[in-house]
Amino acid sequence: MQRLSLVVVESGLGIVFIHPPGGPVDAPASLPSGVVFDGETPEQGAVRLVREQTGLDVVITERLVDFEQEGTPYGTAAMTGFVARIEGGELREGDEGPPAVYALDDLPAIIPQRAANQRVLDVYLSRRR
Repeated sequence: MQRLSLVVVESGLGIVFIHPPGGPVDAPASLPSGVVFDGETPEQGAVRLVREQTGLDVVITERLVDFEQEGTPYGTAAMTGFVARIEGGELREGDEGPPAVYALDDLPAIIPQRAANQRVLDVYLSRRR
């Protein structure tokens, strides 16, 4: 089973999102996320994906949730959601589109096909209340 990491990157009072090419105008965003390579732990994959997709160096602060998601491009996939804190780097565009920081009270809509992103974000937000 393919494993993916999804990361809520905290930045001040907001969260870093990416805007993949071809995302719908009314739901353009995604959390930094993607496939964990063979030989990587989910945590290592999460740190690498954030760096590749946003230019930011992060440290994982919490393993938020583990679940299986059906209907992904990989079939059923094992998903791990993390929370991360920025340690360095500069926000820059990666191959998943331009990143941006959104305030917690003004979060963008998640691309519908990226349902696992919404699940991870919902868990994160429910624990902040």
